[in-house]
Amino acid sequence: MPKIGMRMIKTSIAVAICLLIYLLRGKQGVPVFSTIAAMICMQPYVENSKSVAFNRIIGTLTGAAMGILVSYFIREIPQKYEFLQYLIISAAVIPAMYITVLLKKTGASAMAGVVLLGVTLSTGNYPPVVDAFNRSFETIVGILVSLGVNAVHLPRQKREEFFFVTGFDGALYDEKRHLTPYSVFELNQLLNDGIKFTIATERTPATLMSEIGGLHLKLPVIAMDGAVLYDLNEKRYLACNGLSKEMTKKICEYLQEKDFHYFLNVVLQDVLLIYYRDFHNEEERKLYERARKSPYRNYVYGDVPEEGIPVYFLLVLKNEDADEVEQELRQMEGAEELLFLRDRSETPPDYCHLKIYHKNATKEYMVRRLLESVSGMGNRKVVAFGSNKNDISLMNWADLSYATADATPEAKAVADYQLRGHHGDGVVRTILHLYEPLPWEKIPPRRRKEKGEQKK
Repeated sequence: MPKIGMRMIKTSIAVAICLLIYLLRGKQGVPVFSTIAAMICMQPYVENSKSVAFNRIIGTLTGAAMGILVSYFIREIPQKYEFLQYLIISAAVIPAMYITVLLKKTGASAMAGVVLLGVTLSTGNYPPVVDAFNRSFETIVGILVSLGVNAVHLPRQKREEFFFVTGFDGALYDEKRHLTPYSVFELNQLLNDGIKFTIATERTPATLMSEIGGLHLKLPVIAMDGAVLYDLNEKRYLACNGLSKEMTKKICEYLQEKDFHYFLNVVLQDVLLIYYRDFHNEEERKLYERARKSPYRNYVYGDVPEEGIPVYFLLVLKNEDADEVEQELRQMEGAEELLFLRDRSETPPDYCHLKIYHKNATKEYMVRRLLESVSGMGNRKVVAFGSNKNDISLMNWADLSYATADATPEAKAVADYQLRGHHGDGVVRTILHLYEPLPWEKIPPRRRKEKGEQKK
């Protein structure tokens, strides 16, 4: 079950304070206006509350002014035409809300309408001006209470010694919920606050950019299983663990001799080009048809040029053919520089994607490069989040690691802790607790001192 969020708790406290103020005032006024205003104005962060509070005050004053005018006008209409009075009140909602639009305070529109109705539909015990003042006062009390409650928070100490690295597919992102608004909002708040955070993914930089939407990453991302370090802001490859020209030529000759089709990913002048030839099976064609529609991919039919850095081969093969290719390539001279990875997430059970990288194309290796290249990052403690076997080396090397709830058994085996709940939201909540712990919260200890290589 979802947890009760802090915004719900703060809203409840704000409502209680509004009701207490009502009691302390000798039950004067109508507390429903202050409590509604407190509920509407409560936001996850103080910065948002200030903006919302200002908008709501503008809406309150606009609604009150319009309410006074309408109240005096409808008093001139005989009571037997009561329906006409209500029709005028309903129509008055339009100019009240439209004024907020003209003021470029569209967030105040609803509050303007609420206060207008509060003034015009009052019992009539007081003159319209007094009613307008009372409703405005009560509403502004609720707004200020909401702002005050949101400004009060328990002291937290930022743990700036951490560097957070998370996988993408299966960790921060899933096919059903994608990257949730909660995750994007919280991460952007942390990034604006200076947290050191990045993503390590099997995707190319292009396919990653198409999914992260409004996430404003500051640091370069680790892409293609650790083969490249890419700056999303500069649109530039900072490092590539590519295959040598000689090894690339040997692999191409072998695959052509065996009549296996392949996609070869090459970085050329900060552009990723994917070279291919005639397809040999329907799964290759399906992959191409899915991927070529993306504006972030560049497919080129023909021979690979001498220029550029060959990053990896991608083959779409039946499992037995993949076994044959891997076995024979491992016997090739210089094969110790190769890394073979398989992925069956997008293929039928009898097929797989076989990827051939340089041996240093791992997320762990590229995280080391990133720590060395960014000033002030050398002594950071790495906290890693992962879900599959491609994350294992990084998780095993990191100072602290977490596996997602649906992680593979291999990933869970090397992780210090296992997350609960939805992938991305669970990762982000854990980052929040580690980066800004409460005074009594302790940093979880590493549980696998006997496993893996100790961080150097």
